[in-house]
Amino acid sequence: MLAAGLVLAMVATGAPLDPREPGPQSVVYRVDTVVSAPAERIYGLITDFSGYERWNPWVVKAAGGTSPGDEVKVDVMLGSIKMAAKHTVLNGVPGQRFCWKDAGWNAWFVYAQRCRTLTSQPDGTVLLSNEILVDGVLSGGADLVIGRALKDGMQAENAALKRVAESG
Repeated sequence: MLAAGLVLAMVATGAPLDPREPGPQSVVYRVDTVVSAPAERIYGLITDFSGYERWNPWVVKAAGGTSPGDEVKVDVMLGSIKMAAKHTVLNGVPGQRFCWKDAGWNAWFVYAQRCRTLTSQPDGTVLLSNEILVDGVLSGGADLVIGRALKDGMQAENAALKRVAESG
């Protein structure tokens, strides 16, 4: 019975490694930043996990693979608290988009995913969109508890990524 429900849930929501689209219970945070650097350079920084500790003030440590289904372990700063987290890579399109979802204990209670999308602009710049989707019956509670820290972290990461991408 449980297995049948899981299969039905997978069919209803698409392949398990496709990013989820927002629904009625979703909370979405988004930070957009224009970067004067090639999309390939920005994507390279996003997927070079070992380099995070040199430039990223939010995800201060990361290790893992970049292929769909790979696990990525991170240390993330939520305000002044450092927290270990585990993610599963959803998908990536080099130079365009990289997504992962939470895979730690909290994923049993609330679904969360993060996609960083790169859109080349006519003037040669790149629009970096950093988006977190939190979904499920506890998404509102998650927003109240860590929403501000998520938004602040995304802002700090985008600013640092812009600085590093434009300097190289």
